[in-house]
Amino acid sequence: MPARPSEGEIRAFRACAGSFATGVCIVSSEAGGVPAGMTLNSFASVSLDPFLVLVSLMADSRTSHAVHESGRYSVSVLAAGQRRVALAFARRGQAFPLDQVERTDFGFEVPSAVAHIHCQVHDSTRISDHDLVIGKVVDFSMRAGPPLVFHAGRFGRLHREDSAMPDPGLLERFGW
Repeated sequence: MPARPSEGEIRAFRACAGSFATGVCIVSSEAGGVPAGMTLNSFASVSLDPFLVLVSLMADSRTSHAVHESGRYSVSVLAAGQRRVALAFARRGQAFPLDQVERTDFGFEVPSAVAHIHCQVHDSTRISDHDLVIGKVVDFSMRAGPPLVFHAGRFGRLHREDSAMPDPGLLERFGW
């Protein structure tokens, strides 16, 4: 059996993986009337037919339990000015920050986020200390604006010329 990585190796790997710039999302759910949510950057589109997305949740976290119990979750892709929201949801063991969200028919959304994606759990698997949860998209929306990004352990934003919204008529042409 291979030896566990040392703390130094863990820090080095975290720095290496952190060289990949990502967006910042809040994943939220509710089970038994108790809301749960967390900040994450492990989010990906998986399929366009059907629309599927993937989130990676810390196994045995309140959020992972709520997602599995309720069978659904929401993703809010944070806007460039929402660093405080990201930090509020990043504090492990803290109370759910209700002052940072709005309740919707599906669950919770972060106001002014650049995108909202609501999902029903399609599949899930545990890999080491995380649950990889694939969600079937049941609703989504977006608005113009630059996203909050995370790179090398720091929050940032895209340069304005790099941040573009799709053609405004794109969603309408596909019946959305």
